[in-house]
Amino acid sequence: MLLSIEGSMRRKSSDGGPPQAPEMMDPAAVEQARRARAIGLEDITETKRQLREAANRMAERERKLAEREDRLEARVRRIARRLEARRQRQHRLDALRGRLAERELLKGKQQRKESHLTRGEARIERRETEQKAKGEELGRREADLLARDADLRAREAELDRQAAELDALRTDTTQAQALVDERGAELDRREQELAAREAAVAELELRMRATETKEEELAARERKLTREAERQQKTTERLERHAQDLAERERALARLGQSLLARRDGEPMPAPASPKPTPTEVDFTEGLQALKAASKAIRPAP
Repeated sequence: MLLSIEGSMRRKSSDGGPPQAPEMMDPAAVEQARRARAIGLEDITETKRQLREAANRMAERERKLAEREDRLEARVRRIARRLEARRQRQHRLDALRGRLAERELLKGKQQRKESHLTRGEARIERRETEQKAKGEELGRREADLLARDADLRAREAELDRQAAELDALRTDTTQAQALVDERGAELDRREQELAAREAAVAELELRMRATETKEEELAARERKLTREAERQQKTTERLERHAQDLAERERALARLGQSLLARRDGEPMPAPASPKPTPTEVDFTEGLQALKAASKAIRPAP
């Protein structure tokens, strides 16, 4: 990654003529870009390590599967040998049964030749007893053979199941390999994205400088507007105080005009210490007129 960036910088310097001095960059942005780049490289290293571990695990799993397949094949061969031995025993049993049948026929012929009924009856009873014992023995052997046959069928089903499981494991291995390839492609894509981000960081630095300049201008304007608002607030307060003073003066002039009119007419002047509960407001112009009339009345005659 670093080599590719250095190669691109060298190509730019060779194509653009003499190398230009690097622009001043924001240390915070450069440090942030370095941290992002270090984090990306750590992610790539961690992902590669995980891929190596996954490959080792898959190789170990394939080795175990091969050993298991070898054991299964050896087991199948042993079962085949046992089946062959069982078939051979069955043939021997059939031959023994044939010989027993021939012997029984011969014994029957010999017994028919005997003249004495007692010996014949005894022989018949003995033969029946032997036949019953042989029948029971044959029944036990048949039950044993049926049990062995069921056991062999169960083992064959287990072998079929294990073979299906082996096929599923091979399918999983193929899918894992495809996933490893996909993650490798994803790593390549992330490397390209990191290169694009580095280019975007350089562009963002220029934008940040322009933004900082605009923010300084906006801050200056804001301070100016704040000072102007404070000045207008002070002016408004001063005008309100002045308006209150003027209103107070108007009321004082009105009271003075009323007092002068009362003196001119000879009415007693109201005491200032005890104001009326509901004083009557007088217009400013009326107060001025009352003051003019009072001054004319008080002015001495020439």
